Amino acid sequence: MPRPLRLILLAGALLGAGLVGWLTAASFAPQTAARGSRLVVDREVSYLMQKLGDEQLDDEGQRQLLERLLALGRLQEAQQVLHPLLEKEPGSLGLALLMADLRRLNGDSRGARTDLDQLLRLHPDHPEVLNLRILVEIQDGRTTQALQLLTQRFQNLGPGRRGDMGMLLADLQRRSGQVNAAAGLYQQLAEESPTDARPLLALAMLRQEQGKAEEVSDLLEKARQRRGNEGDADELIDTLASSWGLSALRIRAGRPASLPQAAVPAP
Repeated sequence: MPRPLRLILLAGALLGAGLVGWLTAASFAPQTAARGSRLVVDREVSYLMQKLGDEQLDDEGQRQLLERLLALGRLQEAQQVLHPLLEKEPGSLGLALLMADLRRLNGDSRGARTDLDQLLRLHPDHPEVLNLRILVEIQDGRTTQALQLLTQRFQNLGPGRRGDMGMLLADLQRRSGQVNAAAGLYQQLAEESPTDARPLLALAMLRQEQGKAEEVSDLLEKARQRRGNEGDADELIDTLASSWGLSALRIRAGRPASLPQAAVPAP
């Protein structure tokens, strides 16, 4: 059974972006370590389950039970406890997303897809809904369908409004082997959003994988400028440059040639 933390991180791990923040927003992040041992949590769950069975558990108690079940990885029971909470708050996007993800993790891809399609009708441009919908397709081995869905959504939005969706689409293209398409889309996004450094950084990573060091340096310097740090230290840019062995980057940004380059700490 997947660890509960995967409910937050799995989409980012598969799609290359930390894009599922609704669980923490709904205040269901696991706190097992802070509460003591698993044995203690197991006892708390047994007590709360008994109260739930006796219909003596209020909404706050149900939320506490849900949180502990997620922390223990008891996802089938978590889905059962979530159901009445969602019925009481049908307009809660966070709870609806959690239900869809629990369906996915519990093997009900069809149910998750149905829930998410309904949410997309209500929130057609919501990135977290779309991210999870795409994740369902990828988990089922339907990468082509995921690309088609993202492409259609991307094309329906105008320049300046589709940066997040475009980044997701380009990353999925890259991971699907469509490297040239991904590179072209990163460049397009960089032109459409002249203050957004993310497309340049993503394209720099792609070019670094291809061994194009000179182009990587140019892209990182442009990204530095967009981040408002032209000529100044930028931890993200400097770390990437250092890890890729681009010792000339700080000189290009106006740093003195005699300034030594920071070493990358050993992992």
